[in-house]
Amino acid sequence: MASVTTEFYNDNAELLARQYLSTTFEEVHAAWLPHLNQLFDNHVSGLSILDVGAGIGRDAAYLAQRSSSLPKSSGQRIDVVAVEPAHLLADLGKKNTKGHNVTWIVDSLPRLNRLSIYQNGFNLILLSAVWMHIPPNERATALQTLAHLLAPYGKLVITLRHGPNSDTRIMHPVSVDELKALAKKVHLSVIETTNRDTDKLGRTQVFWETVVLQRANDPVATPIANSQVESDPAVNGSPE
Repeated sequence: MASVTTEFYNDNAELLARQYLSTTFEEVHAAWLPHLNQLFDNHVSGLSILDVGAGIGRDAAYLAQRSSSLPKSSGQRIDVVAVEPAHLLADLGKKNTKGHNVTWIVDSLPRLNRLSIYQNGFNLILLSAVWMHIPPNERATALQTLAHLLAPYGKLVITLRHGPNSDTRIMHPVSVDELKALAKKVHLSVIETTNRDTDKLGRTQVFWETVVLQRANDPVATPIANSQVESDPAVNGSPE
């Protein structure tokens, strides 16, 4: 993420926190909730979840709390790792997830160097309102990084923001077609693309799409450091 974008999130952390907490996880992520419910049903002993660009921890808290809503006899454990490059947002996130099983790490795509110990470890990775911040020439590396962090049959959920932006954050064009082309190169399958959804913060010119990808059982080849994946040229689309 560009430094000017990280600075914006740090400088406006309190305002953004109020905005993000004005909506719920279920409202923002209704389009792919069936996939989340299926993951919980299929992993009765526990789930490992990575939230990249976790912001103030709204989504991380919701995911961690899912275990508290289950009967104690179920024994299902949910471990959430929250990654946020803007340290002031992360500080707020730590407060909002206090008491939950959430580990906070300050790091950023495309490489997430501090997460190398989690290779093949996550059943679910969520990128909500992140992809538009990643420059097109870094997206192949970013997606390969995420593929290496997914467990076999793990799911990767990426939301795509379209529409204008009026502040200083840098946002690049995004498209489903570009993401599908990149996914093929790192052995991820696109299993669902949702219909366009309205912006839950009421921005009438902004809309969202969600792409759900899945890793197969075979190990993801090629260490990231020696990657031969090439970046595709930018594909037109638009930005949060």
